[in-house]
Amino acid sequence: MTPDPHEDAWRLLSARVDKAISELRERDARRETLAELVERRPVLGVRRGPVLRRVSNVWRLRELLLDESGGLFRVGSVIRVAKQPDHYSEQSALAAERRRVQLAALKSGFALGEVVNYGAAGIQLSDSGGADAHPGLEVVGGEVVLHWGAVPGAQAGLGASSSTPLAAYLDDAVALMTGR
Repeated sequence: MTPDPHEDAWRLLSARVDKAISELRERDARRETLAELVERRPVLGVRRGPVLRRVSNVWRLRELLLDESGGLFRVGSVIRVAKQPDHYSEQSALAAERRRVQLAALKSGFALGEVVNYGAAGIQLSDSGGADAHPGLEVVGGEVVLHWGAVPGAQAGLGASSSTPLAAYLDDAVALMTGR
């Protein structure tokens, strides 16, 4: 019985993720927080602000986040927790939303200056779900490839045809982060 090249590709990627985690731990690479933004339900008709629920600590590998258990996520939104000013001068809806999330982070117990990622989408690192398990990943030529067009927030100008072997991407991102 010949080994399935798809299974081998996923197994090699899993080993590469484990290697990246151990290298990032060993070099004490900077971590950020992964959180979930939870919109609270009104109580007796009174609207309450959102809260941020801490999920885990992650390493930012450019457009991806990696946690200590080997979970890989596409970057969603990012804030740095900051003290709220007494007066707001922005008229932008985006700035108002950012302020709302920063206030939720402060009320949820995050420290000033802490970097919090929220709205990140998990990437399934196995072939168990079949071809539709994750739309941005596929096995090409025995390697798991990440298609940038499927990653929100990817660099401008990269279309759906732009792809990178995920193991090589992890190697490069870890090297940049650790200075090796």
